[in-house]
Amino acid sequence: MKQSIIIILLLSLWACKKDKDNYGIANIYMPQALNVSGGINANYAVPTGTDSSTYNYHIDASAGKLNIILGVAQASTYKSEGFTANIVTDADTINLLKFNNILDNKTILMPTSIYTLPGTVTVPAGKSEATFYLSLDIDQLKSADYQGKKLALAVRLQNAGKYEIASNAAVTIVIVDVDALVIGPSKDITSQYLKNTSTPFKVAGMHPGGRWGTLSDWITNTAAKSHDGFGGYASDEGGTIDMESGWGSPAIHNGKIWQTTGTALPAGTYTLDVSDLDWQGTKDPTYIVVAPGLDTIPDYGDVNGNTTIQYTLFSSPKITFTLATETKVTVGFAANYIQDQQGFKIYSVKLMNYPKHL
Repeated sequence: MKQSIIIILLLSLWACKKDKDNYGIANIYMPQALNVSGGINANYAVPTGTDSSTYNYHIDASAGKLNIILGVAQASTYKSEGFTANIVTDADTINLLKFNNILDNKTILMPTSIYTLPGTVTVPAGKSEATFYLSLDIDQLKSADYQGKKLALAVRLQNAGKYEIASNAAVTIVIVDVDALVIGPSKDITSQYLKNTSTPFKVAGMHPGGRWGTLSDWITNTAAKSHDGFGGYASDEGGTIDMESGWGSPAIHNGKIWQTTGTALPAGTYTLDVSDLDWQGTKDPTYIVVAPGLDTIPDYGDVNGNTTIQYTLFSSPKITFTLATETKVTVGFAANYIQDQQGFKIYSVKLMNYPKHL
């Protein structure tokens, strides 16, 4: 018994001593080169996440800067004596990734005019890490030159004094999705403001033939009810919002389907997205419409050139719009089919909001 107690005490003392031991190799690395991809690659997407706990940047509105969070750290538990590492950029790495098609054709080398980066980062004695920022000019980010683009920059650590740089985590490939920053990240708010927006759609009535119907919660004008008084809905492919003519169906002139939000939208930036299509076979210009402050959409002939609304064609089925004040919004579709055999079938209508954007 006494011998067992002595062994337990010795093990406890050894464990306490072990806890105080330093371990690991005191190499210097960039956490962002590993943390996002889990070490699969060094890509660091900006933005990442959709709320304040996961954003990887800060906005300095007074300076007009977007500060992307980067850092340096020591990999072991040894007490740091402090060190300073150089920070450089590496255009050759980006060019090589593009040459090998690892970065897509929307990704370009970040222009030097758009960013600032410190030349060094210092970790004081007794600390194991420090943060620094890649600062981007917000006004330049909003330039039409970068719309739809991603900006890539390789940020590399060099020369950390007495400590070695970990070669497999020395460089971070910062990839800035300009559109996602300027108008995103997005949040789906469809169910808060619109009704009956995705398959299986609810119908207020069906044609005796069983294929054509009229949507609940949407207003469909007489012209769009082109199938013996029914229209706006087809049972095809599980049910779609539909307006089509030809193949034995009558022509549709000034056909309209619309819905007004149940409550006012707050001031902000939004996108109406109807890209979830089963079929888009419009030949004559057919409009997707956003009408702020109205309880209907204009007649077909009053859409084109109307500055009180926003609209697009089905070939580009998204509308991004900004509300300066709280207001109800009407969304819908307007068609005037002159040519034979055309139409569209929509699986879902989405309303997106951008609670954090530049």
